[in-house]
Amino acid sequence: MAIQIDQRPFKIKSLIERDKITDEWLHTRLGVLMPVLMIKHNFDMWITLGREYHEDPVAITLFPSSIDSSKRITIFVFVREKETGKVKRLVISSNKHFEPFYTCCIGKKGEGPFEVLRKLMDNYQPDQIAVNHSRHFSFCDGLSHSFYQSMTDTIGKDYSSKLVSSAPLVMDWLQFRTESELDAYKELASITREIAKQALSNQVISPNQTTTRELVEWIRQKTFDLGLKTSFYPTVDIQRKESSADRIEDTIQPGDIVHLDFGIEYLGLCSDTQQLAYVLHPEEQEVPEGLRNALFTANKFEDIVFDSVKQGMTGNEVFEEVIEKAIACGISPMLYSHPIGYHCHAAGPLIGLFDKQEPIPVRGELEILNNTCYALEFNIRQFIPEWNKDIPIYLEESVCFTNNKLNYLTQRQTEFYVISSGH
Repeated sequence: MAIQIDQRPFKIKSLIERDKITDEWLHTRLGVLMPVLMIKHNFDMWITLGREYHEDPVAITLFPSSIDSSKRITIFVFVREKETGKVKRLVISSNKHFEPFYTCCIGKKGEGPFEVLRKLMDNYQPDQIAVNHSRHFSFCDGLSHSFYQSMTDTIGKDYSSKLVSSAPLVMDWLQFRTESELDAYKELASITREIAKQALSNQVISPNQTTTRELVEWIRQKTFDLGLKTSFYPTVDIQRKESSADRIEDTIQPGDIVHLDFGIEYLGLCSDTQQLAYVLHPEEQEVPEGLRNALFTANKFEDIVFDSVKQGMTGNEVFEEVIEKAIACGISPMLYSHPIGYHCHAAGPLIGLFDKQEPIPVRGELEILNNTCYALEFNIRQFIPEWNKDIPIYLEESVCFTNNKLNYLTQRQTEFYVISSGH
């Protein structure tokens, strides 16, 4: 099914096409990225356990396209050969669809998966065994208590004493994007933008008739009809001159700012964007100057972020530097950006939180790294003469950090989408 993107037709890929692409990505990630990460973090063995209907968040990123669950129990075992640095990719499962990505390991009759795991440990004699548990990162905490008990009871005290958290490796595995994935992310961001652009138009919105709730349902249905999924439940709200609240849900009227927060999941990756439209009064020909100036200030804030972010800075360092620079420029900002990837709020450094405009412990201490993606999410507050009050301007753009700098994944919003109210 084709939709229009940036003045060119853009085809949503079939399931067969998507599977081919994601399998190619998995092959590259396992063959190229995995050895780098095992060496970087000095793990001899990394274990990820999957359980049907209670999957480890990491396990689903290891499945080839023909597998969508662990089917009872699946155990992935990655072993780094100490002499060569090569990584063996093993899976304790009888499901042949794991091949050729992994070598299937099947126990003898009567042997359970943990007995097979013990034999692999005996064979490879790992010194550091990484497992998915973490106090701070939900993505890295997929090993359940019962599985931990079953595993340690079977592998014994010696191997159990070598268990360490896989969190550093898992965070990198989840956040790093390959070149092909980065190219696809541009496509993903453009599709998201086009759906948002259509939603915030007279094709969908009839002022004085369409409600914010109806617009949400249109977006959800449109995404579904395109063969896609939303990456989270969309929200639509409005800002109104006469309202005492910053944002309300109501019937969309002339003079309203319509604010959309929306993302899609496509090819296993997630987008997240916020876009703005203005509903003209019948007598208006353009968006009021005060609102246009406020959006210009929001774009200026984005420029400050782009100029500030450097390789190796922590999320907290970015937050503090950007806020300081913005205030010095007379901008009243809030910054609460997050990584995007396999998840909408993905693995990687936080740069502020909406309800905590301050350095964030642990997750804010992670570094900005090349080949990672983010939702640049923020607002600025500015006085609007036509409304005689301060209002926030909410924006969110999909960006990537590559070649030591931030880059937009699709063209950023620099003007309000305009909705006519008729005459």
